[in-house]
Amino acid sequence: MDYNDLFIVINCILSIVNLILLIYFVFRYKRSKQGGDRIIVPKADTIVAQDLDDEQLVSDSTCDEAKPAEVLISKVTEDRLVEQLEKAKAARFFLKKGVNLQDLADLLGTNPRYVSYILNRYVGQDFNNYIQQARIEYLITCVERDPDLLNVKFSVLAEKFGFSSISKFSSVFKAVKGIPPSEYFQRLRVTL
Repeated sequence: MDYNDLFIVINCILSIVNLILLIYFVFRYKRSKQGGDRIIVPKADTIVAQDLDDEQLVSDSTCDEAKPAEVLISKVTEDRLVEQLEKAKAARFFLKKGVNLQDLADLLGTNPRYVSYILNRYVGQDFNNYIQQARIEYLITCVERDPDLLNVKFSVLAEKFGFSSISKFSSVFKAVKGIPPSEYFQRLRVTL
């Protein structure tokens, strides 16, 4: 093998390596553009604490207080998610029995942390409270529009409005409205 042949082989190998690196970086760039919903945590000393239905980032320095870490999210993405959340609420996604944070994230086309962030920032509630309040508000709206629902058993209403049981329905109703559903419905019967 002479010098020219060796030169050609080395150039071919270097060209192949460069091509592989180019493909790798292009793929990585496209993936980072598609994965724009990544969360960047500004502090290196944060740990993830997982609740049953919600995730929060908690700083080591504030172990006594569970405080969400700042999520870096573009304003465009925030606005899009808020708009999509309003559309999802109008479509009554919350009536699905057993709906969870991941379901809502999938519906909005993002990840659960972003959904949690949007709910906390724009609604002022965590996921569970948001769902429970939305169900109760919708129930009350339906009952006020259709007073015949005042005569329906609570177990049927609980099922229809996405609650897993009548006891869960009653406890959530009392937590949201401050009085038990029986008392609230009695007051509505008198006024309607």
